[in-house]
Amino acid sequence: MSAHRKLLYKLKQKYQDIEISTLSYSALIMTLQLNKVDREKLKRLDLSDMNLDEIRDITSKNAKLFLQKQFRIQTKRERLLGFWAVVHTLKVDEKMSFRRIKTYLKKYYKFEVSYSTISKVWNQMEQEKDKKNGWKYWKIQWQNWH
Repeated sequence: MSAHRKLLYKLKQKYQDIEISTLSYSALIMTLQLNKVDREKLKRLDLSDMNLDEIRDITSKNAKLFLQKQFRIQTKRERLLGFWAVVHTLKVDEKMSFRRIKTYLKKYYKFEVSYSTISKVWNQMEQEKDKKNGWKYWKIQWQNWH
């Protein structure tokens, strides 16, 4: 949104008689158009007609997009953990499959996640639970023995 703010500031200086909401909307549309042009440049594979600064900018933008995609994957897992009480109830009490849980989350919470992600997180949580419960079991057995 920093590009939107910069453009809005320039428009505000140039067109002082126009309402700020109109200028903001115009700046948003112009920013989206600039982003579209940038994305088209990112898709271009022929770098022979570009100078070094343009290649550097494109590489930097590609790296930012790559990091955003990786961050989005991490947040999906975190968001799934936010729904973990629902997932646990559906799996244990209602005996739903992971595919049905995926459909349930999409329908009632507008949260799209693959069933395989739910399954992986479920298995990880069960392993952690088994580790903790196993230690408690052996600790109690040890205390009872002495």
